[in-house]
Amino acid sequence: MSLDREHTQIERAVLEEVLHLHPDHLTIAELMQKVAADRDRSEDEGIAQAIRDLTGSGLLREIDDVVVPTHAALRAAALLLWP
Repeated sequence: MSLDREHTQIERAVLEEVLHLHPDHLTIAELMQKVAADRDRSEDEGIAQAIRDLTGSGLLREIDDVVVPTHAALRAAALLLWP
């Protein structure tokens, strides 16, 4: 699998987890542990990078050490994922 495709899958897993848990939220460490539970622990840096990239693209926000979905992410999920 290409690195770009693998990174996209990790980003998707992180975003899905954050959206699924909302309105509950996890710390960065808890989110990394939860996503890594289904993956190889060696992917921790990839998960951390995915959180940074999703934050940079405006889909996640870090408040203190907690990761939350932005309004844009919640709205997109409502339109695309949930009937």
